[in-house]
Amino acid sequence: MSPQKSEKRNVALCYVRLSVTRDASDLTSPERQRANIKAACDKYGWIPEWYEDAKGHKSATKEENRPEWLLLKSRLKDDDVVAVVVNEQSRAMRNAWRAIKLFEELPHYGVKLHLASIDRTIDITTPDGRMTAYFQAFMDDLYALDASRRAKDSVRYRKGKGQSIGIPPFGTIRNESGFLTPSPYGAWLMPDGTLQPGKDRNQAPHPDAVWRGYYECAERILQIYKDNLHGYLYIANQLNSEGWAFRDRNGNPRLLTLDDVRRVTSAWREYAGLMTQGKARDRIASKIENPTQVLYETGRAVFDLNLLQAVARTQENRSFITNASKVKREAHVFALSHLLYCARCEANASSHEDVKLRSRLIGWQKQGKFRYRHSESNRCGCQTNSLYASEIEDDFARLINVLDVNADAIDLMAALAVESRFDNLDGSNEAEFEEQKRVNLAKHRRAVKNNMLLFQSGDIDDAEYFRQKDFHERQIVYWESRTSDRQKITLELTTCREMVKRIQQFWDITTGEDRRILAQSLFDEVVYDLDARRIVDFRIKAWAEPFLELRAALYEDDMGEEMKNRFNSGVSSDGSYFSPNGVRTRVFTLKG
Repeated sequence: MSPQKSEKRNVALCYVRLSVTRDASDLTSPERQRANIKAACDKYGWIPEWYEDAKGHKSATKEENRPEWLLLKSRLKDDDVVAVVVNEQSRAMRNAWRAIKLFEELPHYGVKLHLASIDRTIDITTPDGRMTAYFQAFMDDLYALDASRRAKDSVRYRKGKGQSIGIPPFGTIRNESGFLTPSPYGAWLMPDGTLQPGKDRNQAPHPDAVWRGYYECAERILQIYKDNLHGYLYIANQLNSEGWAFRDRNGNPRLLTLDDVRRVTSAWREYAGLMTQGKARDRIASKIENPTQVLYETGRAVFDLNLLQAVARTQENRSFITNASKVKREAHVFALSHLLYCARCEANASSHEDVKLRSRLIGWQKQGKFRYRHSESNRCGCQTNSLYASEIEDDFARLINVLDVNADAIDLMAALAVESRFDNLDGSNEAEFEEQKRVNLAKHRRAVKNNMLLFQSGDIDDAEYFRQKDFHERQIVYWESRTSDRQKITLELTTCREMVKRIQQFWDITTGEDRRILAQSLFDEVVYDLDARRIVDFRIKAWAEPFLELRAALYEDDMGEEMKNRFNSGVSSDGSYFSPNGVRTRVFTLKG
């Protein structure tokens, strides 16, 4: 049965999508869609709520690559939504099955689908409306499949003629015939150290400016790499110190990174004028027999063929991932993957208020040894770059042991929760507490919606959006879990303790994926100091945070004056330090 409409239904979920940008004229498409949708909302008195997937290639044949569309769909069940407004039906879906599924769901929610370009509302409750909508869905699906087929055929044809496809490799441009040629573009190194884009080396913007051509920069990278003496990061730093620059997608010069060096050294076939079929990851030198024999004189090479052969030989020698027997090897599952973060990067991110400076410690397997290592793309200055996985996972096991409490302590922790000094939950203040809980829940729920509006309007970036979203959602869970019911508190604390006991019990007898499931069942983040070799911080699931707060308070409550002094100075009776600082609980020191 469809929900009853109410006066609150006045919000229109407005969706804008740009599938691909072929030239400058395509950039007007989102603007045109917004104008048509805005006019429709004004006409029917709807309040527009904007969702836009207009950056990069956002194909409507699937949903995974369209985060804004997924956010829009999560709002369909809300009772203030009256319609989904798109410029045309294909902007929402080009997959017939998904489109029909959406058509069937919307009436159940009491939501309409309105097409702004033709000012028409789709009504599948009538035979004519259903036939028209379904027919258009199949036409959009067919168009997408046909366009894909024609595009792939065009790529095969042009590659067969030796023409490059997509963005030309760094240091080159595509001529009128579709072949690569040295790029005339470059960057001027100004006296103050800044970089300024340029095309003519004879027209310096300043008498002391130094020309750094992109073609010469690529050649310099290849010359250093062929000697097989230095890694990508060293080469990038070397060229940056010499004043060279890399050209980004928008044509602006910037400093080189190790990924830029990797892109240049991996394009030796394209630089030689060879255009091979298939995916780039399947064309690495380690998967090619005699990669230097692949190169031959095509008459279209933009660098010396001997140089490119030397680069191919170096890449082959460095490619230690070989599997001549073609036997599929089972990948090792690291228990703390996606949870570990570098402590020094965390400090840098906090001091600069930039979450992009955070860096994960990733699993690394080489010659049968398993390690967690620091990401090479975001160096923070730590002296130790990697540690054995067993060492870090043993520290994690000690952390679990610290978090455990005796069953008898649960009642004491529940008692602490109802004391006014911790939760202000005594009987005389129960009404005041309930009002405080209601106000805080409303405030943080409102903040979640406002945060989304700031993100949609471009006032904050995606990193800040997700940081604020996570904070307010945790506050909502935190306040929802607060209660004055002693029995309920005891039950929740017992559940958390059982989770800790389960991880503690099974950690040493499980490996791989089972260990990772255990770790991720309770933790969101673990911050590790590679130099000090210890866990310095962690973040647990929102539902378990009250347990950790009370766990910390229990330590402080049971200590005498001497132990309290040790606690406040950073070391508790068992070598750990808990800081009950509201929602987030920290462990700053763990001693083996």
